[in-house]
Amino acid sequence: MAKALSSGSAESGPAATTDIEVSHARDSFLSGTSERGPYVRRAILASWERSRDNNVGADRILAPFIRDPDLETPLARGASPILDVLHEQLRGEEVGTILTDQSGLVLDRRVSSLQISKALDTVQLAPGFSYAEKFVGTNGIGTAISSGSPAFVDGSEHYAGQLGQFACAGTPIRHPIHGKVIGILDITTWRQTPGPMLIALASSTARQIEAELRAQTGIRELALVHEYMKTCQRSPGPVLALNNDVVMMNDALRHLVDPAEQQTLIGYAVDTMRADNRHALRTVELPSGRTAHLSYSPASTGSGPAGGVFRIRLERHPVPLVGGASLHRTQRINPPGLAGTGPAWTRSVQQTAACFATGDWFAVEGEMGAGKLALLRAVHQQHEPGRHFRVTRPPATEGDSWLETLAEDLTTPGATVVLRHAERLSDHQATATANLLTDRTWDAARVVIALRASEAVAPLRSVFPRTVEVPALRHHIDDLPDLVHHLLRQLTKDDQLTCSPQALAQLARLDWPGNVSQLRGVLATTIKHRSRGVIDVADLPPECRSAGHRLLTPIEALERDAIVNALRDNQENPTRAAKAIGMSRATIYRKIRQYGIS
Repeated sequence: MAKALSSGSAESGPAATTDIEVSHARDSFLSGTSERGPYVRRAILASWERSRDNNVGADRILAPFIRDPDLETPLARGASPILDVLHEQLRGEEVGTILTDQSGLVLDRRVSSLQISKALDTVQLAPGFSYAEKFVGTNGIGTAISSGSPAFVDGSEHYAGQLGQFACAGTPIRHPIHGKVIGILDITTWRQTPGPMLIALASSTARQIEAELRAQTGIRELALVHEYMKTCQRSPGPVLALNNDVVMMNDALRHLVDPAEQQTLIGYAVDTMRADNRHALRTVELPSGRTAHLSYSPASTGSGPAGGVFRIRLERHPVPLVGGASLHRTQRINPPGLAGTGPAWTRSVQQTAACFATGDWFAVEGEMGAGKLALLRAVHQQHEPGRHFRVTRPPATEGDSWLETLAEDLTTPGATVVLRHAERLSDHQATATANLLTDRTWDAARVVIALRASEAVAPLRSVFPRTVEVPALRHHIDDLPDLVHHLLRQLTKDDQLTCSPQALAQLARLDWPGNVSQLRGVLATTIKHRSRGVIDVADLPPECRSAGHRLLTPIEALERDAIVNALRDNQENPTRAAKAIGMSRATIYRKIRQYGIS
């Protein structure tokens, strides 16, 4: 079979003439001028349509780098020896063997020649990158995930032109117990290699991996159950045990915590296990206002990890309101100056209010522009309106002179002192700051550090034991109408300007990487030419007239804005807009789809 891979025989795959016909059909599809031709398989056409709907670029590969792959997962560990054998069998052949997870993230890649290795690197088909269909279009990996069945893609059948040099066959790998797709085994070589042969090789390898997983699964589950039962016998309190396939909890946890908070605990437990923070103690705030302390112990077999067991201790911290009443989870309240009633945002407000009520020092985490400082300022104004609110920022260069300013703020009686952009502190500065904060009792009522999500400032963590997570706007997009109304009132100082349902719907389609700050900037740009009445879709800046799953290059952003402005100036007539900017009619239709211009 290895010899056949490099034969380039066209008996079972598209011949050169057929590939030319497919190439013509692809060009026609991208320009929107024709339907499926006789040489385009239905499965390929369906994938092209999904790729177009996802605004995938047809002229370049922009596979996103997600993260370094975790090679200690059961899938990666189980597949490794099988891929070793296959790689040895294919030595010297022009072929690559790729293993991905269920999302298309490349976990492992074996190549049998330098030439194919360089070609795969050029199109970013490498560990850590995602080859999901929504990012790179029709391909053996992403299309197998979307269809849930084996997929063979050859030459011009690929949506992205850069992949036209390859033939690839992807086969789903299914979990041996619940049957869900947990990964893809893909064989990639040069185009016009016989499809049935590639599919047979990929499917055979996938079945071997499934057999290995089947043998290992029973061992892992037994090890996890053993550790779980041992912990339950030792601890009368809540216990949670889980791995990739199993979640177990005892009666104490089921009775003390409702299903919504059980999911919250599971999420934090998964994060702890991913960080491999063995024997760690993690403290988290639950939506009800309670504090949960999670003590983690890993479970393992002789060959690798089997999961984790968590002992949980719950503490009650009712969230007070002005006047001393307790805030229950069904109540939604915002301090003056804030907007939003969604559960994710409300939880952040409640947890911040709880920290103010108890006088705790705490950390606030969230993406840039998510509203961390606005949240702190509003809760401070609600709870302690007559006291100082001081904001300190780290210096741009190394040095300790700024600590004098921080120390001065800390001596202000009853003040709330916020150390903003704490992630910018060097290790030396963070250590110096921690020493200053713990050196003596300060007059300030509380100190808060604000930092971006996932940014660790290790020396300060022990000083700020509690953490409030402020959600990104895309994670509480249900609050968008309230936020738009609130920001428009701030920007215009009255209620003379509103946003139409259509414009709100368009804004809700966007990912908002700059969060609320970006939304404010968009509205500030909008009111320059629409200061009264109703904001419609046509009034929004060009950046809001398109939606996609990837970040545009500066040149692409300029091209998109030019198309949007031309459409706006020509009553949204694509033919006249194309003529105005010197673009063909077929090209502007393709670009409209590519950029998701509405």
